[in-house]
Amino acid sequence: MEHNERVRSEQRFKGRKAKKGLRFAVTVTGVIFITEIVGGLLSGSLALLADAGHMATDLFALLISYLAIRFSSKPCTKKRSYGYFRLEIIAALVNGVILCVTALFVTVEAWKRISMPAEIETVQMFAFGMVGLAANIASALWLRKEKESSVNVRAAYIHILSDLAGSVGVVGGALLIGLTGWSLFDSFISFFIAVLIVRSALKIIGEAVDVLMESVPEGLDIHDIEQTLLSFDHVRDLHDLHVWALTSGVNALSCHILVDEPGQGQALLDAIHEQLKDRYNIDHVTIQLEFE
Repeated sequence: MEHNERVRSEQRFKGRKAKKGLRFAVTVTGVIFITEIVGGLLSGSLALLADAGHMATDLFALLISYLAIRFSSKPCTKKRSYGYFRLEIIAALVNGVILCVTALFVTVEAWKRISMPAEIETVQMFAFGMVGLAANIASALWLRKEKESSVNVRAAYIHILSDLAGSVGVVGGALLIGLTGWSLFDSFISFFIAVLIVRSALKIIGEAVDVLMESVPEGLDIHDIEQTLLSFDHVRDLHDLHVWALTSGVNALSCHILVDEPGQGQALLDAIHEQLKDRYNIDHVTIQLEFE
């Protein structure tokens, strides 16, 4: 019980830091969304409107991330003995799907613009693009230091990075259209933004699915863990070794270990727990001892 409370305490501390970063990102993204909607309508730029649409999905995704982190820190219940850790992973999966739908919408609209080019006010497109670029840089810097604490926060960070790349595309497109007068640059930049969105989405979906499928967490080698367990004194063999993640940064392990000295059982378990925590960051350990 004391160990579980320590793990929950660590998660609450991480959650408080992540919530602070996400609140800032939600505020900034909301301001950018409104700014780019106005700018896209005034300038006629699809790239700016596409980036605003991306911002809208990001705003929704960031809100999901914020709420998921807020609820994931709730204590365990009799029905949910592990608590609400997985809410972060479900939120990350939802965010990835939202990003894919957004990319599809942007691609379809950009294709329509190729056959029917629109007149674009490049000065307004450039000005509003610069506002979005500055705000995205601020959000990215704010979330960067917290991105390793959770796949959910990492998903939000990738959302912001793709927004940042989109803003760079909008600003660059405005300059190219202003210099050449070729409005098709607007559609090409929209395609570029869609590719960035899909690339980010697939990575997030992959990470979320790995956690939900209880795959071995990234960065851990189950063969190396097995050799570490076998290296302890009095351990003769092990089987049914499983390593998975409850959520980002909260890893679990279970196995059966065959030992040759029953009297050393508790000391052996204590040593194994300490080694797994220090070397592999595995918090939840369940080991069934079997005796020769």
